[in-house]
Amino acid sequence: MNEELFNEASRSNVLSKKLIDQLQESMSYSSISFVNWTIEVLKLLKARIERGDKITDEVTGKTYDLLSFHKFVEDNFSDYITGQVFNVSFRAQKVYFSLEACPGGYNLIMADDGNQKTYRWISSLSKRFSLVEMIATGIVYIKDTRTDTYQPFISGSGKYCKYDKETGMIVEL
Repeated sequence: MNEELFNEASRSNVLSKKLIDQLQESMSYSSISFVNWTIEVLKLLKARIERGDKITDEVTGKTYDLLSFHKFVEDNFSDYITGQVFNVSFRAQKVYFSLEACPGGYNLIMADDGNQKTYRWISSLSKRFSLVEMIATGIVYIKDTRTDTYQPFISGSGKYCKYDKETGMIVEL
């Protein structure tokens, strides 16, 4: 994300207010790339502390040991990030992501909870099968209600399809 701040984290013995602010600001974006950058920087700082580097917080003046750094991460970042930095295998809180279209693909965005809908119902084909549309991509899927599985709806010419709401037709991509 910010190469200058990453280099600072890898070399400086001072945890600057600018770096702390950037790490915390990255959390507000909720994008997996920002979350991963935050985790990577915090893991780097943790590794430096483990090897004996003395890293002092510019804001509080505190020099971190592993226990105080763990407390800093716990107090300032999510359970998910704390678990990733300190390799805690069991977390009481599960983290969900949703898809958001962006130029050239899709971003994984941290969701507030796991209740966001992924599919929108189009039509029932029978008691067992329904047509649904993945909300983020618009691609049509066949849902098997008995096994709760999804398969992309592929046209006779082998192409993925989208649902055109205005005409009520399934169209090839």
